[in-house]
Amino acid sequence: MEGIVMESVWVAVGFVVFVALIWRRVGAAVGGMLDDRSQKIKQDLDEARALREEALEELHQFQRLHREAAEEAKTMLKNAEATAERIRENAEKAAAETVKRREVQASAKIKAAEAAMVKELQERAANLAIATATEIITSKLDEKASLELADTAVGEIEKLN
Repeated sequence: MEGIVMESVWVAVGFVVFVALIWRRVGAAVGGMLDDRSQKIKQDLDEARALREEALEELHQFQRLHREAAEEAKTMLKNAEATAERIRENAEKAAAETVKRREVQASAKIKAAEAAMVKELQERAANLAIATATEIITSKLDEKASLELADTAVGEIEKLN
């Protein structure tokens, strides 16, 4: 039995040597693959970190632009409101001036119409008074008195000239 044990020992020693040789070569290859994989993962992580930083920088830039746009919109809104208020005030002022001007024009037209009416009434009254005086004079005066009255009137007209 000793021969079988010796053979088993030599088979075991051969197997251990074989595994050690394989492990060395395979271990180096597996180690290299793992190192390469580790390096690639590290590069991917570094790239992801850089992309994240770029994305955060872009986010901050967009947020800044958004704030600036919001401030500009507020400024534009304030300016538009101020302009609208000025336009409203100018329109109110123009409307008030137009109303005042039209009131003055209407008042002037009313005064002119009153003056024309008064003049017309005076003319009618004068014409009526002349007609009445003429009728009274012609009915009550004779020819001689009428000639004397005409002479007196001519004399007064000559005095005026």
